[in-house]
Amino acid sequence: MTRRAVHAASDGPLRLAVLEHYGETFGVDDKPWQAWRLADAPAQPGTHDVLMSDGEADEAVIARVAAAGATLIETDREGGQWIDTVRSPMGTWVFSVAADTDQPHSPAFVAVLLACMSLHFPAHDALCLARAWEPASADWPSDFARFPHVRHAALVAPEQGAAPFAPCPALGLYVVVPSADWIERLAPLNVPTVQLRFKSDDPAAVRAEIARAAKAMQGSSSRLFINDHWQAAIDYRAANGGEQSGIYGIHLGQEDLDDADLDAIRASGLRLGVSTHGYAEMLRVAAIRPSYLALGAIFPTTTKAMPTQPQGMGRFRAYVKLMQPVIPSLVGIGGVNAANMREVLAVGVGSAAVVRAVTEAGDVPAAVAHLVSLFPTA
Repeated sequence: MTRRAVHAASDGPLRLAVLEHYGETFGVDDKPWQAWRLADAPAQPGTHDVLMSDGEADEAVIARVAAAGATLIETDREGGQWIDTVRSPMGTWVFSVAADTDQPHSPAFVAVLLACMSLHFPAHDALCLARAWEPASADWPSDFARFPHVRHAALVAPEQGAAPFAPCPALGLYVVVPSADWIERLAPLNVPTVQLRFKSDDPAAVRAEIARAAKAMQGSSSRLFINDHWQAAIDYRAANGGEQSGIYGIHLGQEDLDDADLDAIRASGLRLGVSTHGYAEMLRVAAIRPSYLALGAIFPTTTKAMPTQPQGMGRFRAYVKLMQPVIPSLVGIGGVNAANMREVLAVGVGSAAVVRAVTEAGDVPAAVAHLVSLFPTA
């Protein structure tokens, strides 16, 4: 006799309330998500199925769920904490959070988890929201202390503290350009913040480009961040007067963090900015106390391949509300231009990054002046 699959217990009214309250803000998936206790799950789960295990699942189960494109959540208890391992087509994340109930997957947890996945949050972000959700509340989570800690891929162990990186003020207009030639063009315009995003695997070419950009910034009121090439930036700064070198900071993407020597960057005095694309990434990066967070991509962008769909203004507002008390310097990024700049700044961030709004402008000085004018005056 074929075993019949049985859905995990879920608080139906709560799930419906979350979808009704936030559906317009975040959008709702056309196909509903379903949750199953592992012992009661269908033999052949689908891409909108979430299987939940009390404790570790065996390798055969993990492989079966992965092959189906489904999501698996394994939950263990360690003392007063839940340890959640989230396996989905977007990778594996491990979190720890205070256990405020005796059930690893309570009906309220399941309801919020499924609702958030229906609101287009990936499984690892939906897990963070479900764990942070206030009991008997309809408010979107914004209390940082309730959110989980990232255990994998952690940048610092949850039980360890990290010294903060040097702080940043509000960075204002933040122009990202691909070459030192562009930095030289922007230096006389006193753009508040610029970033050199020079892509090359040639160490000599990287060092030469950084040197040109840094020399262009000396004596300028602009702040220069170097994307990715942290070691070359540290070396140049150390050999050329430290704070007077023309280099203000380093910007890293999520993919760069694992290989970067964060202690060396911190010790150099350089500021550190990091790109983030959702709750799990923000929580991961917050643990190292960077100088600023870049939040996005807010709008569609063609300047680089993004790991996630455009976040939209609803998510951007939620991210800012959560992170601003923790990391005050925030940058809105991704598809920002003169037409939407005021909307981005109205959320309360002190900086917004642009690329094509400057690099594709017919009159660069006029474009920069107009973009700067959109920022509120002190």
